[in-house]
Amino acid sequence: MPFRTVVAVELGRLFGVLSHPMRIRIVEELQREDLAVSKLKDILGITHAAASQQLAVLRSCHLVVERRQGRNVYYHLQKPELAKWIMDGLSFISPDSAEIDKLTSAIQNARTVWGGEDKEKSPTRRKKRVAKGS
Repeated sequence: MPFRTVVAVELGRLFGVLSHPMRIRIVEELQREDLAVSKLKDILGITHAAASQQLAVLRSCHLVVERRQGRNVYYHLQKPELAKWIMDGLSFISPDSAEIDKLTSAIQNARTVWGGEDKEKSPTRRKKRVAKGS
């Protein structure tokens, strides 16, 4: 297999592992400190089984490693720069200023138009129209 194909397959596998929002959250939590499953589940608001399952996927790609301390198992990032790399990716999902301006303008136009319709449909105006029409 050509080297480009091998690299593309491996990157695709990495992106696949990181495609789950909970796994991204786990990576971000583990950038601060090593955490046990019980602490991770509390932080993320998920079950122990769900946290363990997501950690197993991250472990299978060698993104997290475990460290045993007595009866507890703590997880940490194999390469802490992964969390920074994910944070750098925020620039790809942030809307640009032109999109924000277009959306803001559309919202203001909708408020103007719909706000005008709301005044027409108010109970006070309906009563006045009924009184004039009788």
